[in-house]
Amino acid sequence: MLWALLLIAGIIALVKFPSFRKTIFVIASTLALAVVVYLLYDKQQTEASKKLVRVEELEFADMRMGPESFGSGYKLTGRVKNNSRYTVFVIQTKIHVLDCDDKSNCEVVGEEERDIAPLIPPGQVRDIDDSIYFGSGTHIRGHFQWNYTISEIRARP
Repeated sequence: MLWALLLIAGIIALVKFPSFRKTIFVIASTLALAVVVYLLYDKQQTEASKKLVRVEELEFADMRMGPESFGSGYKLTGRVKNNSRYTVFVIQTKIHVLDCDDKSNCEVVGEEERDIAPLIPPGQVRDIDDSIYFGSGTHIRGHFQWNYTISEIRARP
């Protein structure tokens, strides 16, 4: 109820007092400008963070994926070493599940894009142990295969 009274008082003040109207306009404009500046800064920082570490500076070892012992997902395990001089905080991957026949003809039956690694400081190693769910259409009739590509790396100094 109090908010309704404040709203009515604000509307009356906007109509009756031009100086109040100007003050509200200045405050609203300043807030809008601050939001726009922050969004531009954040976009610039995000783009800059994508250029600090190259894929070649990360060392992936013992990467494995297979059906989980419970549920309908897959278990992704492995290890990542950060050989760069920056702290990596995002490794975005695109993972494909393939259904292959005896002649190595493969079809993609599942695709997922996700962040697979925790925070990795320079020169350190982190284990990957993640469950991945591809949806209900990932029934393998032939031989299970999988692959992955790194689509984005983000880091900070």
